[in-house]
Amino acid sequence: MSASIDRDRDPLEFARVLSLSDAIFGVAMTLLVISIVVPPGLSSREFPAALGDLVPRIAIFALSIAIAASAWVDHRRLFGLVQRIDTGLLVRNFVLLGLVALIPLPHQVLGDYPHEPLAYVLYALVLGSVSGLTAAMQLHVRRRGLLRAPDAEPTLRLEVTRGLLIAAGFVLSIPLAFVLGPWTPIVWFALLPLDRLLVLRAVRSGQGRRRAPSSG
Repeated sequence: MSASIDRDRDPLEFARVLSLSDAIFGVAMTLLVISIVVPPGLSSREFPAALGDLVPRIAIFALSIAIAASAWVDHRRLFGLVQRIDTGLLVRNFVLLGLVALIPLPHQVLGDYPHEPLAYVLYALVLGSVSGLTAAMQLHVRRRGLLRAPDAEPTLRLEVTRGLLIAAGFVLSIPLAFVLGPWTPIVWFALLPLDRLLVLRAVRSGQGRRRAPSSG
């Protein structure tokens, strides 16, 4: 299989890749809410307890949405920097979309079996793979020279670092799941502020470098 889609020469084909990607992200994120269900026919005494049982599911739903939305933002930002899609990037994108489409499965399994460590392992494997593959796509773009402009390199380096950080956090949580059990999501939620701190540090560093020449 060979493919090379240039943003300027093949705008329609380039847009089709992005449209398919957006559609799969949208469907996967919509399906996440299916696991949040209040059983019908509950009595007035049972109803408050049923609502209380939804709290862990809603928390995992919020995390799943946050990770999926972050992956979509990274995907959008990556393709905004890309001038050309080669075969390697296209294949990696299809694998990423397959993983994104798979997110509702571990999300539902975790909601149904919150006391099973393997449910947390499955969740971490899928969500960690999404972040790891996003970083792999970013590395591929850098190595193959697919960027629109060379000055996008620092932005892409930051995105690679962020993707690897999230992936490493999920990998770390796999053995911890057998110790922490239902407390494992604490590790995943901790990744969100760490990711934000990484971005803020990069922004401050970039601002410092821009001010440095004028201080001399």
